[in-house]
Amino acid sequence: MLYRQEYLIRAKEFAARGEDLPQSKLCNEAITAIRNAKLLREQLRSNITATLSNEALAIKYNVTARTIERILSNETWVHV
Repeated sequence: MLYRQEYLIRAKEFAARGEDLPQSKLCNEAITAIRNAKLLREQLRSNITATLSNEALAIKYNVTARTIERILSNETWVHV
């Protein structure tokens, strides 16, 4: 049997959390999927930065990053 003081100290252990709450709209599997999606998004973001950024394209085509910016904003090579 818990005395009131001990219960107050350990109250978080006994509280309903997550999908145990009646108003919860998510389940544990959805939380896992969301966290996995975040990891995948971070991996994709670093891959995009490494291969598709203006700087990466400039290195690939041996031009400056400003040249890539001008091409993308249709300041140069408008005819293509």
